[in-house]
Amino acid sequence: MAGVINDVESLKHFRGELMDISEDLQEQLKKTDTAIEDVASVWKDSQFKKFNEDFQKDKEMIKPLCENIEAFEGEVLRPLEDILRDYLAL
Repeated sequence: MAGVINDVESLKHFRGELMDISEDLQEQLKKTDTAIEDVASVWKDSQFKKFNEDFQKDKEMIKPLCENIEAFEGEVLRPLEDILRDYLAL
């Protein structure tokens, strides 16, 4: 079985790491949004406006990344782990 993934625990760990990354990214985005809202009341120059616009654009790219990570974990890796567990009779 050379080249075949057969380590269920490693696969489970990898799934967990991916979900942690997605959750951490989303949590950090929320914290950054809150911080930007706080700063917006006192920092009103063109540099802040540019920063905020750039951040909002970047944020819109991160959301689909998190969704893709979660979809891959749920639609590919979790079923693969289930199949592997059945195959190995675990």
